[in-house]
Amino acid sequence: MRAALRSLELLPSDPGLRRFASANLVNTVGSGLYLTGSALFFTRVIGLSSGQVALGLGTATAVGLALMVVCGRLADRIGAKPVYLALLLLQATAMTGYVFVDDFTSFMIVAVISGVADRGIAGTVGALVHVVAPPAERLTARAQLRTATNVGLGCGTLLAGIALSVGTPTAYRTLILANALLFLVAAALISRVPARAPRKADGSGGGAPATPAPRPLRDRGYLAVTAANGLLSLHVSTLSFALPLWVVTRTSAPAWSVSLLVLVNTVLVVLLQVRAGRSAATLPAAVRQARRAGMLLALSCGFMFLTAHLPVVAVVPVLVLWAVVFTLGELAQSSSGFYFGFELAPDTAQGAYQSVFALGPGIMRSLAPGLLSLVVLDHGSAGWLWLGALFAVAGVLTAACAGRAGRRLTTETTGPTETAKTAVATAPTETAEPMEPMEPTKPTDPADPADAVVAKTTAAAGSAK
Repeated sequence: MRAALRSLELLPSDPGLRRFASANLVNTVGSGLYLTGSALFFTRVIGLSSGQVALGLGTATAVGLALMVVCGRLADRIGAKPVYLALLLLQATAMTGYVFVDDFTSFMIVAVISGVADRGIAGTVGALVHVVAPPAERLTARAQLRTATNVGLGCGTLLAGIALSVGTPTAYRTLILANALLFLVAAALISRVPARAPRKADGSGGGAPATPAPRPLRDRGYLAVTAANGLLSLHVSTLSFALPLWVVTRTSAPAWSVSLLVLVNTVLVVLLQVRAGRSAATLPAAVRQARRAGMLLALSCGFMFLTAHLPVVAVVPVLVLWAVVFTLGELAQSSSGFYFGFELAPDTAQGAYQSVFALGPGIMRSLAPGLLSLVVLDHGSAGWLWLGALFAVAGVLTAACAGRAGRRLTTETTGPTETAKTAVATAPTETAEPMEPMEPTKPTDPADPADAVVAKTTAAAGSAK
């Protein structure tokens, strides 16, 4: 089994990264358990109304999003690994606390704690990858973690079906406690993952010059990429929210086809995510992937537009075609997003920058149900065309913002003076006119300033690469 996974490059070759991927797999199995059975646990076992559950979970998400940057800054100060470990333990505590909840007030308290831990984990996972993975393997490692996430969620969803089929309060409590236990197992695995000390802006930990710590909320270029990429990540809720409602209420397709489409999506992500990640290993390639993501997601909306007008024998093949094109767009978006999140952020503030970058998809996920209801579900087939146009614009916008941010970052790294020196050093020299013989001059000093300029320019060019 492990050999098969390695042949498909689903497991990292580095032992530390492999343990990290295993921890992520365990964690997301628990997430699959929780996502599948939590709503029924809250309503049938605790006795909350659906409105109370929505209010509690919505408030928890909002508080978690507000504190994501705080978690990221802590990761920069004391290290991504201890912060990530603490958040896993906090989630295990919150999941255990749910079992003892018996009213709305206690539910709100536990939900907010869980929301802070959940969003904190999402915001610091990139910073942890940054200190665990070698630079050349970060994008591949991020793709492999996403693959493990899909596998884990699928396994957790299947296992949760056992509890749902039993349907007793004890079965639901067991499901929630199993999630808590899996958080503890993930924490134990993470504790054995080797991680480098955080590189700080004051020069400690990595030899960087003493400069003020970069602040992502003041980095307008990075914020622009974050916002555009967040808009492009609307595809996440399109699959989980709009697709089931559309297929069941607006098409002639059988209800089981929703599971088929999710299965197609999951299998393609597992098989192709690592390869897609490697296709966005440079800024120009990542920019192209972002544009391609917008175009593919827009094209998939065109296929969905047709489904309301097709008979049952034709609608299922078109839906499968939609799933393939949609997943290719999803892979392009995620791979370009991995690059932008890592490479457009300074090494000395990966925690803060990664948490800000995660805000884009996080905010979009909270807004998506209302947006998709307004654009698609309330306007029928035409709504898919509007959504497709939105994806296309988001792809172009993400590519443009990332290209601009990348050029600015390159300029700041090399500096205008170094750029000018490089231009002078590489410019062709004009052919000089014959000159009269001159008096012999002294031999050139080995420490000639011109040599120093050329050496400095060469060093700057090498570091820019």
